[in-house]
Amino acid sequence: MTLPDDLAVPLVRGLYWTNLPHLKALEAWTLRWGTGSAAVRAAPAAALEERARAAAQITTTRNLLRAALHRTVNRTPRT
Repeated sequence: MTLPDDLAVPLVRGLYWTNLPHLKALEAWTLRWGTGSAAVRAAPAAALEERARAAAQITTTRNLLRAALHRTVNRTPRT
C-alpha cells in the first residue's frame, strides 16, 4: 500500500515528533548500557524495565495504518 505524499508526509512527520522523546530515551539507554546481549545482561532489572517502557511507546506507520484500517473495517454503521 502506498499513500500519496499529501497523506504520507504529515503522517511520517507526526510520528517522528511523537516518537522523538522515546527514541532519545532509548539512545540514552544505549549510551549508558551499550548494545547487544552483553548490555542486556549487564543492565539491572530497573534499567531493562525503563528500556521496555520507552520501546513500547514507539508508534510505527505500520501500527498506525493497521489501527486505522481495523477501526474502518470494524466500525458499526450509523442507524
